[in-house]
Amino acid sequence: MAAKPLATPMDCQGYQPQAHNDARDRNFVTRSATSISLITADAVTCAKLSIPGNRQAPAALLVEHAPQSHRVLAAGPLAQIQSHPATDRASRIDRPGCILMPAIVNAHTHLDLTHIGPRPHDPDAGFVAWVDMVRANRHTEPAQIRDSVAQGCRLLRKGGVGLVGDIAGAAGGQPSIEPWQALADSGFAGVSYLEFFAIGTRTGASIACLEELLATIPSFTNGRAKLGLQPHAPNTVAPVAFEAAARLAGQHGIPLITHLAESAEERRFIAECAGPQLELIQKLGIWSDASAADFGKGLSPIEHLEPFIRQSGSSAVHVNQCSDEDLAILAEARTKVVYCPRASAYFGADRHFGPHRYRDMLAAGIEVALGTDSIINLPSGILDEAGLGLGTLDEARFLHARDGTDPDTLVRMITTHGSRVLGFDDALVTLAEGSTPIGILAIPVPGEGSPAERVMASKSAPELLFDRNHSG
Repeated sequence: MAAKPLATPMDCQGYQPQAHNDARDRNFVTRSATSISLITADAVTCAKLSIPGNRQAPAALLVEHAPQSHRVLAAGPLAQIQSHPATDRASRIDRPGCILMPAIVNAHTHLDLTHIGPRPHDPDAGFVAWVDMVRANRHTEPAQIRDSVAQGCRLLRKGGVGLVGDIAGAAGGQPSIEPWQALADSGFAGVSYLEFFAIGTRTGASIACLEELLATIPSFTNGRAKLGLQPHAPNTVAPVAFEAAARLAGQHGIPLITHLAESAEERRFIAECAGPQLELIQKLGIWSDASAADFGKGLSPIEHLEPFIRQSGSSAVHVNQCSDEDLAILAEARTKVVYCPRASAYFGADRHFGPHRYRDMLAAGIEVALGTDSIINLPSGILDEAGLGLGTLDEARFLHARDGTDPDTLVRMITTHGSRVLGFDDALVTLAEGSTPIGILAIPVPGEGSPAERVMASKSAPELLFDRNHSG
């Protein structure tokens, strides 16, 4: 006999609860559960549901923990959850004054740069000057790269991150799988995108090197970490190398992403074949007259890469420059975008391109996720004891405070939109009944508004209650 639903549409906005079969649930718990937790808090929020409550009438999650997994058995008001048969075996965890959320997604970061730490930057100095600083300070020795990624993973956990899209940086200009292996060693789930450069006289050799490296890899999944591919950007990778990347990604079944329309220097190089980016390539001694034929046609970076965008299924990071024509290309290609708000502000992107068009992208049906970019562009306080780590919760709060962005939209941007960019199932970053969250957060919040509004209004760091990436 089915028990009554655990919540009504009024209790859980946008969530249609399932009826429960007492015998089925009791059998599942007895057969396979390692443990059961009954977690209470003022409210629960995720992309699939919103359960309001308060200290007198809390919301609750009933969670079954098996080795390397969590499964939500029920989500709703505590008064209803208590009738579930699995509560007989549950350990109680109370978080009054908090809201429960799934662990979040950082869809774009550079963990191998963590050791550099936050650095100030004058946008008037230009992007190439910043790149020179990174090239001078990044690690090239495998052990050092692994240490930097491991440090970054600790900061991800501190920020409540459960899934990550990391860039496996091309230290010394050569593709390296060290960051991917370090991410896998940490137990983290996500995608490590193998970065490569291929422009000028190095184009053919770079493509060949990439082909040879991928051919040596027996499996593109290592633990919870998948390998992806990242042609760095249209100002450092020739069109023919983007074509090769699409071919190789299809051949090996791995995801693609690229930096796109990020800086004024990129825009000038693509449109005019001039400026600091060209000067950097010439300084490296790899420019050629043949390379010039690909650039200087007055195109935007998105127009320049339009064939790749339409055919490859690649996601794009930053997209600070986006005209109406660019937006139409991305929408028609169903391109997913990762926006890094504080990085865009750090580099002064709005000075060159105006406000970021992430809301127009969302309105056009483009899924926009949030990322942090590297630690270098973040406030130094993230390293403090009370800091928010390398999480995207602070990115979402930044947009809520600056733009008044809808809180429920922001919750989606740091959960399901991010999981879809990385090719993972929504069940890993939601808390609806039957979901299998990779982690569960408790966030101290002020007392007014919807659950999502209260999360975005809070300045508190998340507490990671459960984390499949770490302890199982």
